[in-house]
Amino acid sequence: MSNSAMPPTSTIPCTTKHLPSRVKANYALGVLMLAYLFSIMDRQVLSLLVGPIQQSLHINDSWMGLLHGFTFAIFYSLAGLPIARIIDRGNRRLVIMAGIGLWCLATAASGLATEFWHLLLARVGVAVGEAVLLPGAISLISDLFAPEKRNRALGVFGAGGPIGLGAGLLATGLVLGYFNAHPLTLPLLGELAPWQTTLMSIGLPGLIVLVMMVGVAEPRLDNPDRKIPTVAATNVSLTEVVAFLHINRRTFVAIILGMGFYNAAIYGGGAWVPSYMVREFGWSYAKTGTVMGLIMCISAPLGVLGASWLGDFWRRRGVVNGNLRVAVLASILLPLFATPMLLASSAEIALPFLALSAALWVCLFGVGPALIIEVTPVPMRGQFIALFTGVLNLVGVGIGPLAIGLITDYVLVDPAAIGYSILIVTLIACFIACPLLLGARNSFKKSIQLAQTWKSVKTIPHTYSNFNSNQRENS
Repeated sequence: MSNSAMPPTSTIPCTTKHLPSRVKANYALGVLMLAYLFSIMDRQVLSLLVGPIQQSLHINDSWMGLLHGFTFAIFYSLAGLPIARIIDRGNRRLVIMAGIGLWCLATAASGLATEFWHLLLARVGVAVGEAVLLPGAISLISDLFAPEKRNRALGVFGAGGPIGLGAGLLATGLVLGYFNAHPLTLPLLGELAPWQTTLMSIGLPGLIVLVMMVGVAEPRLDNPDRKIPTVAATNVSLTEVVAFLHINRRTFVAIILGMGFYNAAIYGGGAWVPSYMVREFGWSYAKTGTVMGLIMCISAPLGVLGASWLGDFWRRRGVVNGNLRVAVLASILLPLFATPMLLASSAEIALPFLALSAALWVCLFGVGPALIIEVTPVPMRGQFIALFTGVLNLVGVGIGPLAIGLITDYVLVDPAAIGYSILIVTLIACFIACPLLLGARNSFKKSIQLAQTWKSVKTIPHTYSNFNSNQRENS
């Protein structure tokens, strides 16, 4: 079939005939969820190692916030869009495998750091490696599952993030406690600090997922009917991507920036609440990791799956922006739960609110990508997910942890006041996020319609300029 006779990309039927088998799709979903789990473990492992690293490398909260947040975010964002162009055109399975190998080895290499800049360089490797996963995985999942099953599949994939948070905290606490009691000595390297061996122990097991990725289906290669291209295989020019972004700028700006500021609250809290528990209540980092890990393993998956269910519940009842409602609701509820947690007079009072806050920290892990998929043409999804995750990391991961460190060091000038710093950032971030997300209400439905009717100039010659001008009039 020639390109001129091919139906527009957005209207190529996504029938079960052209989808991989249920077994292949579910295996791929399981492996991708596991990869997400390990990526979050490797990303968040530093939150329990703040104290030991500060003592070993002699750095304050601001430098730790720069290491934990801003450095990771800037390189994640810079790498995301070029990688997404490859994802939208090439073999997503191989690209994801390369990313897994890079971030796992970089996390393990962090354990060899003896100076701050060594750790900084290793975190750059983690960031670039992890920039591959979300655009690649979400693009793959979109091709592996029929539209009516996609939101649920994304919710399952998104559950890997909160499970990774819980498992990472739990594993880091147990491993750190073990190596505190049993220091490791290696040939040539001598005795390693417990935080160094912890980083190596957390990073290397993720390479198992790299091996499992070999069996993941890639619809672009595995489509049994070679005459019918997979939906995401169309080579879309960057000009078309920018044009679609411009037409739908109200929707994308509201969602991406709103979610970005919400992420500043959740990543700031996730990075520093362990230190808050240590400084405020006298817990050890090992105990904090064990307790918080158990809480996260229970409440966080309930949060992300519950949010995906609620979004589906509203959408089944005709509420087109059901997922958007969930995001707005989360930005309202988080300050209500975080405030009593951070002002509690005892750990016993703080823990129930920590469990509720933990569910809200991660509840948009599935809903957020689903929002972008709803308003994006199929062949552009990798690039828009990369833009989405890039801004989320730049604003959320970059600003949240760093802002808390700066407020603690230079505004409150008291490490023991870390709880107030977390609270300030949480309140401000959610105060900005809520109205931004509400601002997408009116344009969201129109953006969905434009995404569904989008036509590429390469499949329908001379139509895109008319489409562009018509939609500019409507916007």
